[in-house]
Amino acid sequence: MARSKYSAKKKKKSVSRKVIDFFAGSEHRAYLVGGYVRDSTLGRESIDIDVVVEGDGISAARKLNAVLKGKIVSHPDFGTASIDIDGYRVDIASARTEKYPSPAHLPHVYPSTIVEDLNRRDFTINAIAMSISRTNFGEIFDPFDGLSDIKHKLVRVLHRGSFIDDPTRIFRALRYKNRFQFKLEDETERLMREAVKAGMIMKLSGPRILNEVALVFAEETYAEIVSDLIHYGILTLKRRDLRLMPSTSELAFYFLLSKLPRNMLPLTREMKKVVDGFRKIEDTMDKLHRSGTKSKIYNALSPVAEEVIEAMPIVNPQLSDKTKIFHNLRHVKPFITGKDLKKYGFKPENMYSKILHSVFLLQLDKKLKSRRDALAYLKNLSKN
Repeated sequence: MARSKYSAKKKKKSVSRKVIDFFAGSEHRAYLVGGYVRDSTLGRESIDIDVVVEGDGISAARKLNAVLKGKIVSHPDFGTASIDIDGYRVDIASARTEKYPSPAHLPHVYPSTIVEDLNRRDFTINAIAMSISRTNFGEIFDPFDGLSDIKHKLVRVLHRGSFIDDPTRIFRALRYKNRFQFKLEDETERLMREAVKAGMIMKLSGPRILNEVALVFAEETYAEIVSDLIHYGILTLKRRDLRLMPSTSELAFYFLLSKLPRNMLPLTREMKKVVDGFRKIEDTMDKLHRSGTKSKIYNALSPVAEEVIEAMPIVNPQLSDKTKIFHNLRHVKPFITGKDLKKYGFKPENMYSKILHSVFLLQLDKKLKSRRDALAYLKNLSKN
């Protein structure tokens, strides 16, 4: 009798399981920390796996990546490395303490133990560690009662000067508050208000502010976070302006950037066009509302970034038909080109775009109904 073949595939290990198994079988003193422990306690999946190693974290990361076979990037100045694999990110850091040379600047780092490492963190709910070392596997380190704060749904800062040392923690506190439906602990809220009043946000560099704003809009609860940013005076945005904020995160992101000081952020040329468009969105919508012909609709929207046009019917549904008309007009092929202008002797050539645009507007309004009409118009125009 023939032996039946066993066809069931062995269940593939998760990335987190591979990380835990590696360190449990190694000589490294390693700990799961921060968001992974917090999210596991809350019963939430975390795609970011944070590991702290007492010793050389970068060396440990290289050995781990020999198993994971992901993409590794190291940062020697901070003793950290990250591995991207299968949509997950594994961050490995040497246990360290930090000293800030001045408020809102990046810290200097020094080797430390796991308890000292937890002491440098932002909030109690992120200052929890679980050993994945061979000698004390599973032991929990919770020196600031973070598990209790998770149970009582509180965001509590570790140190009085925490928001002064790193004002990005102001944004982070509000992200956690809304993501987990927690509350700010009373003293934490008071310290945050003091840091905002002291102007600590404006001490951050443009790239760091841009990054924090982007992180806000990566959250499902971004609208609630924006409301808190206004409530605590972090944004000068008036509540009545919220009626102009589109209901999609990408568009709302650009809208919020348009409310920040113009020269604060390191924007690309494309981003600047979108942000500038949102700064003028009310005027553009008013102009579009008053546009009664196809040429005026085209004139109102042709210089505007696509993201701003996309936002208009979301903000004001009455403009939906006109934005649809504009999208259709963009597919209309002009009757004439620059070659026609050259043929009829138009000079200088730097005026071509203006002439082509004016003829195209006449075409849109059916004042020129064919290429023959357009060429006749050019012929008469060239004589004047």
